[in-house]
Amino acid sequence: MLLLSENAHSGDTFGKLPSLSATIKSYWPLIFFILIGACHGVIAARKMELQHSEVSIPTHSNFFRFALRGRQRALSCAGNPMVCANREKNPWGGDTCCFGRYCKDTTRDVSHCGMCGHACAYGLVCCGGECVDVQSDPHNCGSCFEECPAKSTCSYAMCDYGG
Repeated sequence: MLLLSENAHSGDTFGKLPSLSATIKSYWPLIFFILIGACHGVIAARKMELQHSEVSIPTHSNFFRFALRGRQRALSCAGNPMVCANREKNPWGGDTCCFGRYCKDTTRDVSHCGMCGHACAYGLVCCGGECVDVQSDPHNCGSCFEECPAKSTCSYAMCDYGG
């Protein structure tokens, strides 16, 4: 014969309920994705609003679209390609060119190194308007303008690697 303890018939059919903090901890991924979805809706609504405005804002990056919102007239060269070289209107002026609708930095942009449309080969970096290999260039070892000491070589982006 099966014997049941008194606790089995005490009316507590669900056991101890978890605390509120334990519930939140277990549902945090769901809450996180709901918040991401809500933010996406706000971004989509803002994008629709911007499409109907005069200001052209780059849409390839959410970060740049929102971080540089106040400087868009300086970055867009669709109406005036010379705005890129004008230091008063473009804070990055000088070594820039107008490509498409936006000013490009010809001293650091690997797709426009030295001049508009001149792309560096795979693995090369644009340093001061020249395509260089920071893995082996002793004048740009590891990053732009990091020179190795005299009589040392640059290998694997390090001066005197293994030597």
